[in-house]
Amino acid sequence: MPRMLARTQACAVLLVLAASCAGPPRVVSNGAACMAALDAHRVVYRPIDLDAPADPRCRVVAAVKVSRIDVPLNHPAAMSCLLAARLDAFERSVLQPLATADLGRRVVRIDHLGAYACRANTGRRDQLSEHAYGLAIDIAGFRLSDGTTVSVERDWLPPGPKRSFLRHLARAACDYFSVVLTPDSNADHFNHMHFDIGPSRLCSV
Repeated sequence: MPRMLARTQACAVLLVLAASCAGPPRVVSNGAACMAALDAHRVVYRPIDLDAPADPRCRVVAAVKVSRIDVPLNHPAAMSCLLAARLDAFERSVLQPLATADLGRRVVRIDHLGAYACRANTGRRDQLSEHAYGLAIDIAGFRLSDGTTVSVERDWLPPGPKRSFLRHLARAACDYFSVVLTPDSNADHFNHMHFDIGPSRLCSV
C-alpha cells in the first residue's frame, strides 16, 4: 500500500498508539475526542482550516493552531491535534521535571521555529517532510522562570547545566516522538531539535 494512502487511512480515524508513535499509550478515536483531550488539559488552541497548499499532498488531519500548552509558545503554531496532544504530554511529564532537576527552574515559554509547513524533507527532496502533515515541530529553546533562556544553537555544545538539560531532554524525547533530530544529526539542525510523530523511527541524539 502506498505510504500516502496508508497515512490517510490511519489519520482519518486519528489513532495514536504506542506501537505506532513513541511515548505513553494514548488512544484518540476522532478529531473531536482529541480536541476534548486538549480542553481537559487547558491547552489553548483553535481549530483551523489551512489554505490550499501548493502541493496537494500536504494535508493536516484535525488541524489546530496552538498558542499555549501548559506554558505559552513564543508564537502560535499550526499542527495536527495529534502533535498538540503529544507535546502536552511531553511538556508535563518530561520537560518541566527535567528543567527543575537540571536547571532549578521551570520553563515558562517554549520557543519554536515552526510546525506545519508544506515542504519537502531536507534529507530527501523527493519526499514530503512530516511538517507537511502537521506532525513535526522544531524546538529552538526555552525561557525559564528567572528570565534566563536556553538556546539549542548557543547551549548545545558548551559544557554546563544547559547543555546537560538539552541532551537529557533530547534523549527523553525519543520515548515520546518517533523521530528526534538534534545539532548532532546534521548541519540543518544546528539551531533546533526536530520532534515528529510520523511513521519513521530515528533517535539521533
